[in-house]
Amino acid sequence: MKKFSFLLIFIVFFLASCGSGSKSENDSDSGEPQNDEDTVNDDDSTGPQPDEEAVEPVCLKPKAGPYALKFTDISEQMGIQKINALGTQITVADIDGDRWPDIYTSLASKAREDQSEPKNLYKLLKNVKGESFEDITFSSGLFADKNGTNGLASTYVVFADMNNDGYQDAFNVVYVDNDTLSSDSFEDDYSRVYLNKGDGTFSYTGGNFVFDDMFEAIAGAAFLDYDRDGVIDLFIGRHYNRYGYLESCEPDTLMKGLGNGKFENVVTGNSGLETEKFNESNALEGKFNKPTWGVTACDIDGDGFSDIMTSSYGRSYNALYRNKGNGTFEDLSISSNFAHDDDENYGDDQFFACYCEDETNKATDYCSVSKGAVISCDGIGTSNWTPGFSDQPYRLGGNSAGTLCGDFDGDGDTDLFQIELAHWHIGEASDKSQLILNDGFPEKPLRRVSEEESGISRKRSGSWNDGDLGGFAADFDNDGKLDIYILSSDYPGTKSMLFQQLSDGKFKETAKEADAQIPRAHGGAFVDIDRDGDYDLIIGTSFMRWAASDADGLKKPEKQWIKVLRNDTGQDANKVIIDITGSAANRDAIGAKIIVKAGGKQFVREVQGAYGLNGFQNDHLQIIGLGDICEIEEIEVRWPDKEGSITKYDKVFANYVLEIDQETGLKHHKPEEYFKK
Repeated sequence: MKKFSFLLIFIVFFLASCGSGSKSENDSDSGEPQNDEDTVNDDDSTGPQPDEEAVEPVCLKPKAGPYALKFTDISEQMGIQKINALGTQITVADIDGDRWPDIYTSLASKAREDQSEPKNLYKLLKNVKGESFEDITFSSGLFADKNGTNGLASTYVVFADMNNDGYQDAFNVVYVDNDTLSSDSFEDDYSRVYLNKGDGTFSYTGGNFVFDDMFEAIAGAAFLDYDRDGVIDLFIGRHYNRYGYLESCEPDTLMKGLGNGKFENVVTGNSGLETEKFNESNALEGKFNKPTWGVTACDIDGDGFSDIMTSSYGRSYNALYRNKGNGTFEDLSISSNFAHDDDENYGDDQFFACYCEDETNKATDYCSVSKGAVISCDGIGTSNWTPGFSDQPYRLGGNSAGTLCGDFDGDGDTDLFQIELAHWHIGEASDKSQLILNDGFPEKPLRRVSEEESGISRKRSGSWNDGDLGGFAADFDNDGKLDIYILSSDYPGTKSMLFQQLSDGKFKETAKEADAQIPRAHGGAFVDIDRDGDYDLIIGTSFMRWAASDADGLKKPEKQWIKVLRNDTGQDANKVIIDITGSAANRDAIGAKIIVKAGGKQFVREVQGAYGLNGFQNDHLQIIGLGDICEIEEIEVRWPDKEGSITKYDKVFANYVLEIDQETGLKHHKPEEYFKK
């Protein structure tokens, strides 16, 4: 039975409005230092205790997980085709404050939309109580240009409460590179910030967000509060200005939020984030401007400050900047083992092989490691391989699209999963998507886990392509272990993959049997679309390189309709559902770490904003699966504020919505009452 088991449990119990004990906000027994002095401010204050009576326990009784995942395509009943909801990229935010997640879809275009005859380049859709979507694209004001005319270009949009008024504001990104500026169709549509007026409509803040002296090829944008001042900041990553030319890249930029929707550049000489145009002297150290494709912010070293990672296209180094907690960063890209994997063998690279097929080069010692060309070198020749450049470590990484953060091995710290696009003809040196475990960073480098060890693998044969462009880490079956969903697209035969974590910590690909395998899946989000306590999926698709039929005979759809997949498994396991709000911390609580202690285990989640290539953004609602565990010993929240405040709650019960406000404390709610229909 779909979705009724969770609600029926509540009919059995009489539920009173209830109480939660709360320990000191700055409790010194946290076990982990949170500020620069390696201590936590310890006072004798009592944390907020909003509920006064006990809550009746609500316990589901599944067996121990993992559980067989099953999804149902509800795109038709949600009216996707009726409203022409197309998209390669999806972002999620509750823009009108009704507690139901709304969605933005985009075809990642740089062109303007026509309100009178829409090409459906993008949509803003209101979630109508989990039953349908309402098109509010042009009534929202989000796509009005500086003259008030609807139709502003929109490559993608990411959301955050930039002025701490309780409503989601929007950063509308228009990808502007050299080709865009030279196009006759470009109409001065630059990236801009729009503030939410409190009713789900937006107003332009005035003035361009961007710098006048830079191209704005913004491929990734991540919200964070890097200095923990309670105001959202923004890190933006720039791709090539002229595609394929490393020298054309501009620096990535950390923008400090001013609290009014405006920002200032803080990469000014001593931030630790400085890079410069590529040259031979800065290449090996990785201090050059890279073709950034995706950006991510999360706390890797557990000190309470958000670190920054960038993912580079063109096989350049990826970057990891550790936040030192004093407003500056240190570049640990290479020493951390994050820049790329350790396989630098280019002997089977077909561009190298074609270089060595040239009679001038064939007999040289340099070409002795070539394994020979298996492609035709006609038209390729030696032009795609340059000795002393192409064979260097900074050119032997991957085409990296983004980084996922999460405690994948359940040891309490933040691990990573790197998303990579790879091709057979580049050979074994080209990085593949990979699990990266934290065994004590920064004292120990990050540990890359082989496909064989992790189980996150796939069959590759012939002219294969890994078209991985993004993904998410979430516990879809609510068994307490994070799963990984990978979006793979743009090449024949590519499909999304769902790697479910098993009881032994290894992963198994289950997308097809779970009915969650989407051909040419490009972007998407996990979101509890129906507010039943598990994460559903919304997936966007790409038509790139998709002929009338795919490699496996799959026919190309008429349009790039998005897919809505309802989760039919996770609602039957015990879980914690948290709606979290900061006060001294930023209101979105981005950067907050939530630790649920239950059954002698710890379940750790960090609240994140947008990340990855073209702004992946998921549901703000934190759903933490407990599997067969029902009794919770404690929930601890480590807030990203100046003091590094820690709040602990006991007397907490599973299978309720826990409304956690940093100022007023914790309240239990029945899901059907909190998310009223």
